[in-house]
Amino acid sequence: MKNIIILFLLLALKANFSLAKNNEIVLWNKTAADSGIIWDTLYRALEITKDDYGEYQLITSTAMEQDRALRELANSRIDLAHFIATEKREQQATAVRIPILQGLYGYRLCLIKEGNQEKFTGISSKQQWIEKNITISQHHNWPDTKILESNGITVKTTFKRDLLFQQLSMNRFDCFARGINEINSELSNHPSLGLAIEKNIVIHYPFPLFFFVNPKKPLLAERLQLGLTRLNRSGVTELLFEFYFLELINELDLKDRKFIELQNPTLSQQTINALKAPSTRFKTKYFPDSKNKN
Repeated sequence: MKNIIILFLLLALKANFSLAKNNEIVLWNKTAADSGIIWDTLYRALEITKDDYGEYQLITSTAMEQDRALRELANSRIDLAHFIATEKREQQATAVRIPILQGLYGYRLCLIKEGNQEKFTGISSKQQWIEKNITISQHHNWPDTKILESNGITVKTTFKRDLLFQQLSMNRFDCFARGINEINSELSNHPSLGLAIEKNIVIHYPFPLFFFVNPKKPLLAERLQLGLTRLNRSGVTELLFEFYFLELINELDLKDRKFIELQNPTLSQQTINALKAPSTRFKTKYFPDSKNKN
């Protein structure tokens, strides 16, 4: 009888351990460390689906850069991360095709060297940008590089992100294109380099930020899809977006800028289809009077 009881307890412990393991979600450390809308959205999407999928435990991965995080995700050593979507990345892991920032990340402003604003005067189209040979710099491994080059933009690249700010300060190129959500903080983080935000232009290309999931965890991808859909339908997604970004959009006077539209050849057809409705809603609501020219 004693042996039966011990066996029962061991089986119960094993079952509980297995359940705990199944509920663990290993997050890329940079997803876990986010203190803004990415973390806020992820947490709410998981919480709103607890009745459907149960409890969960979030575990932070060891520190790693984006390239390694993609490999670890593809190899099932981490479970969830956030990346800009490309067709190649969607072949490595499961994309949850609901944009976290409602498309804002694809609206880019230029950090420039102070005193260089005149270079951008009179530019209102991609062709004028190309004719004036305005150069942009990006990290060699970022999806932006291929997007800009495919649109005929002259791009100068480097292997180290921090060098981009220093090289801009030395006039090695004209523009370091940054997301609306990051440009103010990056400017304030480099006060001694003599940088400024260009005043007249927004560069736009479809550039969705998605959650990506370990391909061996389809239920987790399904859970996030359901959670994000519920947040959208309830209006929470829009409230979160405006809490984090509406003041910034107004402060930067985006609606009064010239919008230069670029194509993004790195997207999968599934993602292009998924973005049509949310992109139209986003542009109609936040940039209704913008003049978008090719």
